[in-house]
This record gives sequence, C-alpha cells and structure tokens, in this order.
Amino acid sequence: MPRNHIDDMHSEAWWMRVVEGKLTPDENRRWQEHLVHCQTCHQEWETMTRVDMLLRTATPPPLLPEDFTMRTIELITRKQKLRRLLSFITGVLIFTLVAGVGLTYFDVTLTSLVRAANAVISSRQILFAALVRTLIELTIAVKTLLPLMLGVTGAVLLFITPNGMMATAAVLWYSRRQRARDAATS
Repeated sequence: MPRNHIDDMHSEAWWMRVVEGKLTPDENRRWQEHLVHCQTCHQEWETMTRVDMLLRTATPPPLLPEDFTMRTIELITRKQKLRRLLSFITGVLIFTLVAGVGLTYFDVTLTSLVRAANAVISSRQILFAALVRTLIELTIAVKTLLPLMLGVTGAVLLFITPNGMMATAAVLWYSRRQRARDAATS
C-alpha cells in the first residue's frame, strides 16, 4: 500500500485526494460504494460537481482594455486636483468674506474704541485735576493735614520696608529724646 493511503473518507485529506484525482482504482471503487451508502458525502459530492460544471461552462469575464489602469489613475488624479483646487478657492472666498466683514466691524469697533479711550483719558485727567485741587485746598485750609499725611505715610513706609523695625526703633528713640528735651525746657 502507498504511504499516502488514507482510509477515513470523511477527512479533509481524503477529499483533497478525491478532488485532485489522486485515488487508486481500488480507492475509487471504494469511494463510489461509499457515496451510495453515505447520504451526506453524496450530497456534498453532487454540489461540488455542479459548482465545478458551472465554473467550467461559465463565460469568461470580459477583458479590460490594456490602458484601463493608466486611464483610471489619470481620472483619479484629475479628480483629486479638482477637489484641491475647489477647496482652495472655497477657502480663499471664505477668508475674503470673513476678512471683509471683520475689517468693516473692526473699523467701527476701532472708532468706538478710540472714542472710549479718549473719554476715559479725559475723564481721568479731569478727575485727577479735581483731586489735586481738593488736596491742595484741604492742605491750605487745614494746616495740620499735611504733617498728618506725611506722618501716616512715613509710618506705613517704616513698617513696610525691610528695615522697618530699625526705623521704628529710631523714631521711638528720637521721640523719647524730644520729650526729654521738652520736659527739661519746661
């Protein structure tokens, strides 16, 4: 018996040998007997035979022209270039439209912004001038306001600056010394 002899007629290897026509005469006879008794294999063999017959008798598909691939590539390339061009033109139109509308509104907005800035600047100047006049009049009217303001400012600076403690100690020393002189003169 040959080495590739397979006894299981339901195996894939057996069916491959049947399809390829590699059965020995004895195996072919046993195969035919098996088809008579095994309904499943008989139906599958019938189906395969019909499909094989249909494939052999079917008309071949029409051949494509030799330049089919080249024409298809050229057509796709043209369509891609057209899409890119249309996208570019659409983008330019949208940009132009947005820029035109934006510049129109920007001009109106810029004019309004300049007017508002001028109003703020002039109102600040008016307020600053009024504040300076008020402070000068208060200083003239109340002669003690200027020393008080200078004293408060000096005190704040003494405590805010890095050497505030030393300056505070110096002020306290100076004020005690001054009191001592005043007490000695009185």
